Amino acid sequence: VSNDGRINGGLNLSRAIGDHSYKQNKELNDKEQMITALPDVKTLTVNPETDQFMVLACDGIWNFMSSQDVCDFIL
Repeated sequence: VSNDGRINGGLNLSRAIGDHSYKQNKELNDKEQMITALPDVKTLTVNPETDQFMVLACDGIWNFMSSQDVCDFIL
């Protein structure tokens, strides 16, 4: 990870289905490569009394909008 938080100065994520050039080190297994396709999964409880919506977005959104900006856009 470079000083700007990117993988080799390029990607700003650690998981990707594509981007095969970052997964080519034959001396490393799948989990040890620079990036992996294995997801980081979280389980959250949705409360219909208080939760109005859920946002699933990629870095293309989060690079330019804060969580509050996204909420304001939706509402």
